[in-house]
Amino acid sequence: MDEWLVPGFRVGCNPIESLLQSTLECLYNVTCIDKIKPNDSTSDMIFRALDSTRSSPNMSVQSLVDALLVDRWETNVVYEYYYRQCAPLYCTYSLNMRFDKVYVFTTIISLSGGLTIVLKLVIPIAVKFGRYIAMYCRRLVRPTVTVTA
Repeated sequence: MDEWLVPGFRVGCNPIESLLQSTLECLYNVTCIDKIKPNDSTSDMIFRALDSTRSSPNMSVQSLVDALLVDRWETNVVYEYYYRQCAPLYCTYSLNMRFDKVYVFTTIISLSGGLTIVLKLVIPIAVKFGRYIAMYCRRLVRPTVTVTA
């Protein structure tokens, strides 16, 4: 094959960059496909020109790839249909979530505040109860005096 440039194919720093910047205009032309075909000795496949009504021959491969990818994903969940179709006996679900820093911080502050209030109420009662027990035990223990002759 002579020095012949494939129309629409670009050369770049790496193969993927070259491919994405290229167009497929050669694949829309039977003559161009016939020039490329002798270099492909691996298969005996019959190649036909692409249909130009589906996409433009001058459209880059990057544009074609972008058109194939999902632009926006919309989820429409209707639980009533699920329950009518499946008719489950009961339903359970689990919720997995990570705690963020603000939630952890406010929870710790809340717990320490609640613990402070509980201790302010419980400690005086516990001290009074402890004193009562100590006084009760002192009353039970009567000093005995032994006289030895």
